[in-house]
Amino acid sequence: MKRLDTCYTCRFWEGQGLRQRGPKGICRRFPPVVTPRNPEGAFPITLSTDWCGEWKRVASQAVESDPDSTIYDDLVS
Repeated sequence: MKRLDTCYTCRFWEGQGLRQRGPKGICRRFPPVVTPRNPEGAFPITLSTDWCGEWKRVASQAVESDPDSTIYDDLVS
């Protein structure tokens, strides 16, 4: 079964490449992370097929006939 809650459909994900929805992108759910490799901080790079527990639907993709949708899905955090 194909996952619908992937980075590609998440409001926090910004794709890189073809029309800004390419196979790789950055997750902007949390502030940039500082690491020894990146002392200035950077957002994590993810694949469009990755997923996590912080997923939120892109507002333009909200469908009223979706049985899993709630009135809270479209609220701005």
